[in-house]
Amino acid sequence: MRAFTEALAARLEPALPGRIEVERRRDGLFSKTFHVRRISARFDDSLLVLEYDRGHLHAKRTKVVRGVSISTQDLSVPAWLDDIIRRTQAVGEGAGAAHAALHDFLMS
Repeated sequence: MRAFTEALAARLEPALPGRIEVERRRDGLFSKTFHVRRISARFDDSLLVLEYDRGHLHAKRTKVVRGVSISTQDLSVPAWLDDIIRRTQAVGEGAGAAHAALHDFLMS
């Protein structure tokens, strides 16, 4: 799962600049290496979050209205991936590279 989140973050960050936020944590107290802890994708009406915690992935979608979180829903990881694919398509022409990168990642 760690490799999956690292690869997903590496593809989403450059494909959707300004919409993707990746939080990384140190592997240990004195470690020089980091791992992806959370991937957040911000869209007009929602925030999609994928968290990696102790070997498990947790996905959720938060509905946002005028910058205020209205509701949060837990999702399965496949549902989260489907949702982010659908939303990148809806973002417009600029998201063509993001959609292609995400599609290629999921199909590899």
